[in-house]
Parts: sequence; structure tokens; C-alpha cells
Amino acid sequence: GINAEYGKQWYQRRVREAVVSTQSTGTLKVMCDDVTTIFIDGEEQSAAGTGAWNQLATLSLPENVGAIGIQCRNGGGPYGIMAQLEDSSGEVFEVTDDSWQCSNSPAEDWATASFSGDWSPAAYYEHRNYINDEGAWAGMSPNRKIIWTSSSSDMTVYCRKSFARNTLSVMCDDIANVYVDGEEMESSGNAAWNQMSTFSISTRASVIGVKCRNTGGPYGIMVEMRDPQNEVIMISDDTWTCSNAANDGWSTADFEENWATASYANQGPYSTACTGAWQNMSPVRRIIWTGSGGDTTAYCRKVLQRSRMLMGAQCDRA
Repeated sequence: GINAEYGKQWYQRRVREAVVSTQSTGTLKVMCDDVTTIFIDGEEQSAAGTGAWNQLATLSLPENVGAIGIQCRNGGGPYGIMAQLEDSSGEVFEVTDDSWQCSNSPAEDWATASFSGDWSPAAYYEHRNYINDEGAWAGMSPNRKIIWTSSSSDMTVYCRKSFARNTLSVMCDDIANVYVDGEEMESSGNAAWNQMSTFSISTRASVIGVKCRNTGGPYGIMVEMRDPQNEVIMISDDTWTCSNAANDGWSTADFEENWATASYANQGPYSTACTGAWQNMSPVRRIIWTGSGGDTTAYCRKVLQRSRMLMGAQCDRA
């Protein structure tokens, strides 16, 4: 169990409703023998079906979920945790298996993506009921595993799964607002042309949107995205589209695209200097805008797929 001092700190966290974002990427389903507490990105969730071994807890997933944490308390007899994550179409993209980590004691921020503790891989257990495809869990993926710590004597376990993140970097001359799947992201570095905004985003993100307001002089947007291995997988180029007006839903995946292809701009320092905040961005990223230099605000969006890398460089790094 949780010691009194730590428990007081942890459970002072605000219990959030099951839907933690107005945007939802899908569904989390959890079985626990016996009583479960579920965390999404470190926040305790409120959901039905968490009070008995034969009840299924179902929660909506927020955009860009970074980590799932499941606390399961066994009241005696069989024990185990089963879970699966489904996308918005109902396709299962994650199940409980030995890529999860488990412990018999919590640690600070254990249910967050930033947790770096050395927990052991989940162990498997053949629960006499959960192994059958019947009950509240009927229809769950046959690939899900029943997980626990390696010790059957542990009466309370904490199991977690974090998800790989991409790194999104944005330059805007002058003031930027950045959206991922319609959700505005918070970051420093978005209020001046020579500052970079950097975001950690889900590898399952589907649309990037950048609003850039030019307050005078040069204008332009530069974007780069790197995968967890630090490989550049997307840049600002003519696979983006731009407009001078923000149509409803413009930064979401279900937006009915009718925008023009992004145009290239010659911003000045962005084009010729490799010594600013952007010096380590891919040399083949392009400076994009609408087709008119007279537009003081540009809205540019990218439906994510592996971007073709343009040959050549914009500046000499020698």
C-alpha cells in the first residue's frame, strides 16, 4: 500500500472526470482484480467499473496521451490487470504486456511520461477467469496479457506505460500559436521572431497547425519534427497548406481541406544565417507563408505523413 506521508501528497491531486479533453483519440479499457485506480498523464480519473474484479472500466483518452498508470489492489484470491487502448476508429493499438512496468510501491510522478524510475517489466499471470473470453472483458484483444509484479504476495501493484514522443520545433516571425490535432499547445519561445517553440507530442498525432502573426517587416514559418531517435521526419515545405483566414476546425484532422499549397518566403536571417535559435534545424526545411506577403497573419497546417526531404540546403554550415 501507500505510506501515509506519500499517500497524502499523491491523493491531494485533483480527481478529474473520465473525459480529460474535449478532443478524444479513443478509449482506454481496464480490468483489475479487485479494485483499481486509473491515472492518465499523472491525473487520477473518475470512472465506473473500478470497484470489482468483474467490472470493466472504460475511459476516453485525451489528445496526445503520454502515460497510463494503473493501481490495482487485490482483496484476496486471484489477481491481475488487463488493459487495452483503442483509437477513435476502435482499432486496438496498445495492450497490457511486458512492455509495461510494474512495482509494489509507487514513486513520485510514477504515472507521468517524465517518470524515469527503474521499474521491472510486467510479469504475466494466468487468472482463472480473465484467460477466458467471457464476462465484462469479452471482446478485448486476444493479445492482451494479464499482468502483475513478479510476486504473487503483492496485494497492491502499480503498473505503467509511457508512449514515445516526437519533438516538434517551430519558428515564426513574429508571434506563434501552435496546435496539435486541434488542441493549442503551451510553450515559451512563441512571442518573438528569433525564439523557438519546442513541444513533445504523441507519435500518433495527425495534424499540426501553426498560426503566425507578423507585426511588421520579414515574415515566415519554419517547422521541424524529429522522432524519438532524433531523426527528422517532417519539415515545413510545400506539402503544407496555408490560408490568411482561420476556417472552423482548420487545425483538426476532419477539416475539409481546400487551402492553397504553402508558398516559400525569403525571411532574411531564417534564409541566410545558421547562428540563431534555428541553427540545428534541418537544412532542408523551408520558410513558408501564404501566397501573399501582404497577409499579416498566416494559418498553415500539415496532415502528418513522412515528409519528403528536399535536396539542397538553405544556408552554408561550413
